[in-house]
Amino acid sequence: MIITGHRGAMGSEPENTLRSFRRAVAEGCDEIELDLRVTADGRMVVVHDATVDRTTDGTGAVAELTFDELRALDAGLGEQVPTWAEAVGAVDVRFQAEIKAPEAVPLLAESLRADPDLAARTLVTSSHADVLLAVRGELPDVETGLILGRTPPFAEIVTRTTAAQARTALCGIAGLTADGVAGLHERGFEVTGWPVPDGEVLATAVELAVDGITTDHPDVVCALARAN
Repeated sequence: MIITGHRGAMGSEPENTLRSFRRAVAEGCDEIELDLRVTADGRMVVVHDATVDRTTDGTGAVAELTFDELRALDAGLGEQVPTWAEAVGAVDVRFQAEIKAPEAVPLLAESLRADPDLAARTLVTSSHADVLLAVRGELPDVETGLILGRTPPFAEIVTRTTAAQARTALCGIAGLTADGVAGLHERGFEVTGWPVPDGEVLATAVELAVDGITTDHPDVVCALARAN
């Protein structure tokens, strides 16, 4: 079961920063989840929200800030908002790259085409089927995953994930059942459950037989997984 650090180790560190990614890997994560947006001058950066207001000491929309303006902000504990390239250079694990802005699709595709090894360890995700279809158009062989959030009925998971041409369904773990996960596996899908904050939910994930989990707290979850 793959353990993914949500925005790194966001329960312990400033989210989506190099510090957070390194902490998640140090705690034992197999994969880092991060979010991709594009600045006003066309640089691909790692930010979750459409604005910088919540996660930095600045204000404004990411898409309306230049890269230099973004880099002048404090993203927590003196960290800067990183680029995708910096994140890739900081940790040598798998990536779950969530595309938050469609403008990131061609930039990410260019990066993955240039580095087949990176492409092989990157799962490109989105909650929007049209974004994943655009990714598939750029990179026919890349692994993609549809984020479903609150888990819909089983048939809807199959329909929506198939329509997005995705192989992984990333589902709210509270709505998953063992039969549902088994059914998805029978149809060739992989399943990630999230969020997994503690040992109780980790035990549920094991019982469900999901392929991966996503956690804000790798310090807790990775230690428990190793112990078991």
